[in-house]
Amino acid sequence: MKIRREATTPKGLLRRVADAEFDDVDDPRDQRWVKHPLSGLLKLGVLALASGARSARAVEDRSATLRPTNRGPLDVDGRVSDNAFGNLLPQLDPFDVRNALVRQVKAEWGRKQLRPVTLPTSTVAIDGKHLATISEKRLRALITKETSVDGDTLDYDGLRTILSSHFPYVQLQVNENWVGGLVKVHRATLVSSDAAVVVDQWPIKGGSNEIKTIDQTLEALFAAYGRTGMVQMVTLDAGNASKSVARRLRHKGVDYFMAVKTPQGELHELALKQLDKLPGVLAEFQHGRDERGKRICYSVWRHRIDGDFGWQGARQLVRVERVVADDDGVVSIGNRYFVCSMSCDELMASHALDLARGHWRCENEGHWTADAIWDEDARRTPWTQHPDGIAVVGLLRAMAINILAVLRALSRIQRGDKLIKPTWKTCIEQVLLVLFEPLLDMSEFNAFEA
Repeated sequence: MKIRREATTPKGLLRRVADAEFDDVDDPRDQRWVKHPLSGLLKLGVLALASGARSARAVEDRSATLRPTNRGPLDVDGRVSDNAFGNLLPQLDPFDVRNALVRQVKAEWGRKQLRPVTLPTSTVAIDGKHLATISEKRLRALITKETSVDGDTLDYDGLRTILSSHFPYVQLQVNENWVGGLVKVHRATLVSSDAAVVVDQWPIKGGSNEIKTIDQTLEALFAAYGRTGMVQMVTLDAGNASKSVARRLRHKGVDYFMAVKTPQGELHELALKQLDKLPGVLAEFQHGRDERGKRICYSVWRHRIDGDFGWQGARQLVRVERVVADDDGVVSIGNRYFVCSMSCDELMASHALDLARGHWRCENEGHWTADAIWDEDARRTPWTQHPDGIAVVGLLRAMAINILAVLRALSRIQRGDKLIKPTWKTCIEQVLLVLFEPLLDMSEFNAFEA
C-alpha cells in the first residue's frame, strides 16, 4: 500500500484526534475520583473506534495494549476499565461533543485535505441516520432511575409524554410485535472531497421527523461552518426537500440540489410533464460503466424553469435515468427527478449526474460503513442504552470515520495496473498496527519449530 507517511504514523493519527480539542469538553465527573483526564478518555475512544472497537470492553482492551510511546500524547496511563468508559458516556453533553467534531473537521479543512475533487463545488449531503434502538424494558428502567415516576406503571401515552420531557430525542415506536425507542439524527457528509468526512450530526426529536427537523439542522450547519466556505451546495433526498429548505439555503447564499417526488406537488408534476417522456436520443449526457458483472448506463435530461413555483432560486429540473443490465439479460430501469438552484449554464448535465450520484456517498461511505463495521444500527448496542450516551458514541464514531476517510484518501494500493483506495478494513488494521501492541500473545507460536 502506498501511503503518505504523515497520514499513518502515530504522530499523524494522534494529531488528527487532537484536532477535536477535547480539553474544551466539560467534564461532569467528581474530580476527587478521577483517574484519567476526560480528554484522554475521549481521544482513546476515537482511536479505539478507528481501530475497529465495537464496545466499551474493546476500548478497555485497546487501553491495555496501547504502545508506550503513545500513552503520553493520549494522557492515558494504564488500563481504562470498560465501566469507567461506559459510565462516562451518558454523563457527557452530546452538543458539547458535537463541537469537538466540528473542530476536527475545521482543522482538516485548514490543511486543504477536504477541497472539492469529485464535484465542481464544495458540497454537503444531509440524510437521516438511525443510531440505535432502546428496548421498552430499558426505557421504563431509565424513567424510573432518572425521574420520580415509576416507569413500569405508565401506559404508552404516558411513556411518550415522559420521554418527550426527559429524553426528547427518543422516538417511541409501538406496533403489534415490538415496542421500543429509536434514536435518530441528521448526518451531514462532505461528499465533494476525496475523503467523505462527517461534518455534523444533529438529533431528530422523538415527536418530530426528518422534514420537521431539517431547518434546525441547516441552521446548526451554517452556524458551525458559515465562514469557512465549506458549505457552497447542499444535496437532499426528497424526504428532506421543501420550499422552506430552498428559501433558507438561498437566504444563506447556498445552492441546492434536491430530489423531488410526489410530496413536492406542483414541482414534481412539472418535472414529469417536461421530462418523463423524453427519449434517450434527446439526453444531454450519457455515461456507462461495468460494475460487478452488470452494465449500468445513466442518462440526463434537463428543463429550464421559468418562475420558481415557490421554490426560491429554482432554476432547473433534472431527470436521471439509471438502466442496469445483468449477465442474464434482465434489465431494470429507474428514474429520479431533482430541482437545482443553479442554471443550466452554471451546472452542466454531467455535473448534475455527479451530484445525483455523489449524494449517496453519505450512505455508501458513511451510514453503511458505520453499520457494517461498527454495528451502529444494531438493536442491542454494547456501548450504552442511555439516549445521551448513544448520541455521544455516534459522534465519537463519526470522528473515527473521518480519520479513516482521510487515511483512505491519502493511500493507494496496487491492483493490477491500477492504484485504488484501500478498504476500510485495511485502514483499520493500519491504525491497529501503528498505535497498539498485538492483542494476542504470539511468543509461543513464534518460538515453535517444526
